[in-house]
Amino acid sequence: MEGFSELLSEAVDNTIRRVLGESASELIYKLVEMHMALKREEVGEKIEVFYAFLEKLLGSERAQIIENTSLKRLCLKLRREYEEVEKYFSFLDELYEIKFKLLAPSPKEHERSVCD
Repeated sequence: MEGFSELLSEAVDNTIRRVLGESASELIYKLVEMHMALKREEVGEKIEVFYAFLEKLLGSERAQIIENTSLKRLCLKLRREYEEVEKYFSFLDELYEIKFKLLAPSPKEHERSVCD
């Protein structure tokens, strides 16, 4: 099985390509690498850096769309259901909770979806 960072990178990449198209996504990755010294394959490991730059580049609302859609894609990749959470949870809170549940499931967690 792929590592969590690789799965996250793939989900983000698929989302950006579908939402913004091939040429815009390539441009974003080049800008991220130039300005943040972050390579495409490192996005999953340094997601906070990537999304902070994406928010500056695209604006808060557009970045939020990509964040939420990336989470949904990640859950689909993990074959889990995604449910919207209340607004006060940030994208990273959701992401860390999913990762934590994957890494340390309790016996009761096997009955629940990772992306609850």
